Amino acid sequence: MFLIVGACWFLFALGFGIVLLQYIGKGAGLQFFGWMFSSGSVLVGLVHVVGFVNAACLCFVIGAALLARGFARAGEDVEKIGRRASD
Repeated sequence: MFLIVGACWFLFALGFGIVLLQYIGKGAGLQFFGWMFSSGSVLVGLVHVVGFVNAACLCFVIGAALLARGFARAGEDVEKIGRRASD
């Protein structure tokens, strides 16, 4: 279960990364204030970019932790099965 959930969190991180790239490609904040390039549009764009980067990093870290826990748990289960067979 940890492996499946960890993979889902990695997909969430990938999704945030794709949305971030599309957002940057379309002007990152300019769509809120029209064609006008101002400090307000830059700040709005910067806040959104930082938020997307943080969300992607957080999802990646959670996914990595869950996958690591899943692989460690799978290794422990194999050891237990091996010990039972030798008993």
